[in-house]
Amino acid sequence: MQDDMAQLLQKYNESDIVCFATPVYTWNMTALLKNFVDRLAPLKSPKIKAENGNFDLQDSKAKTQKFVIISNCGFPGENNFDVLRAAVACCNPSLEIYRNCGKLLKSKKPEIAKTVDRWLNVVEQAGKEMTIQGKISEITAKDLNMSLMSIPDYIAYIQMG
Repeated sequence: MQDDMAQLLQKYNESDIVCFATPVYTWNMTALLKNFVDRLAPLKSPKIKAENGNFDLQDSKAKTQKFVIISNCGFPGENNFDVLRAAVACCNPSLEIYRNCGKLLKSKKPEIAKTVDRWLNVVEQAGKEMTIQGKISEITAKDLNMSLMSIPDYIAYIQMG
């Protein structure tokens, strides 16, 4: 295939932090991200490794990057990310940011936008901490999971429009 994947593999290998970001529409990452992840196969060796009863190809060289996963879903509930969490577990993410009730992220209502802005500031803080410290603080981790709206209120909100 003649495309820009060779340059993307080079950037991937040179990166200190790799961020995979995807919406969850139905249980897992989008096909576009899945295709990219599948095309990372040239970075593997033909040797099989077993870990905790799971089998995979060994990396041809040790991974030095930290991995960050960011995802949102329009449905309420953390269970929407279970399949994605399982799929990305093999890269041992240093930071995972999952945002349910994702429709709120585009809300024009001032009271909702204020809460969303507060949360987005926490996301930015998490990025800064990852870059500087290689991890996030307990306070930032807690704030990343802040509720944007109660589930009953969110269900009423999305059914209105």
